[in-house]
Amino acid sequence: MPENSTYKSNTKRIAKNTLMLYFRQILIMLVSLYTVRVVLSVLGATDYGIYNVVAGVVTMFSFLSGAMATASQRFFSFAMGKGDSAGLKKNI
Repeated sequence: MPENSTYKSNTKRIAKNTLMLYFRQILIMLVSLYTVRVVLSVLGATDYGIYNVVAGVVTMFSFLSGAMATASQRFFSFAMGKGDSAGLKKNI
């Protein structure tokens, strides 16, 4: 079991980080609510809906691109770790 002072130090650090994360989340929420209000008033209901659909599609493709890049990197790293240059060339 760690020393009492180290335990208290870690507890204070965790509490401080938690409070900072809550503050950050509240700030992001307030900025987002204000941004939605401004964008909705500028674009109107129809264009705001189109804006959200386009943003959703872009987000989906960004996620898929990242997932495919991570999956490819996993196979390359696995082949390199085994020292299997033939398998590495096959995966390319």
